Amino acid sequence: MRLVALLALSTLALAASSAGASSRTEQPYCLQAGDGAASVSLRAADGARLRGLLLGSGKLGIVLGHQVGSSSCEWYEQGKTFAAAGYRVLAIDFRGFGSSPVPARLPTQALDSDVAGAAAELRRRGARRVVAIGSSLGGTAVVVAAASRASRLDGVVSLSAPAAYYGLDALRAAKRLTVPARFLAARLDGNFPADARALGRAARSRDKAVLILPGGAHGTSLLENTISARRARAFVVAFLGRIAATA
Repeated sequence: MRLVALLALSTLALAASSAGASSRTEQPYCLQAGDGAASVSLRAADGARLRGLLLGSGKLGIVLGHQVGSSSCEWYEQGKTFAAAGYRVLAIDFRGFGSSPVPARLPTQALDSDVAGAAAELRRRGARRVVAIGSSLGGTAVVVAAASRASRLDGVVSLSAPAAYYGLDALRAAKRLTVPARFLAARLDGNFPADARALGRAARSRDKAVLILPGGAHGTSLLENTISARRARAFVVAFLGRIAATA
């Protein structure tokens, strides 16, 4: 099942990459007037141009990273929920995905740099602490980013992340991870629950936990209308509250 899942992810990655910068719009397609969200431009830590959705305000910032073949719109509804809870939210389009162009002279797979750039943008806008939450490929990216002190992340949440994918090795990075961390996956979602457990074991964080949920939901779907969504949301919300209390 792991091979099938990764082949599917690879197919989506190739499709996304082949789309090219010329087909990208200037703002996320899901943006709706009057809902408190704004389309923003920012730079990754290595200078790559990115776009994303900014919502809410508050001293705790949340970077949201999407899965392969997706965009910041994957997080749109959940982002509004986080914003309503008093958090400053930045859902990004990774380089080469959504409305973010493919970088011409920079690594195309340095998604951890995108996360670091988003964290810096949130701090520039007033966040005192920043947590990164990633879905699938985004979960791999946020773990790699959080393992670097340069990213200045204060916590990380990984939803259904592959231990290694798209040129990113989260399992290796987890061995350097010291910030508070949470790892989630669904029991019937291929090899992703095994990866969540492996990442949890590898992390050096004193404050860490792994939650394996019933069913087969993947990524952001864990937080949505599934049999385990209420439990998953409570797990993540409690974690955010712990970090916010120190902001």
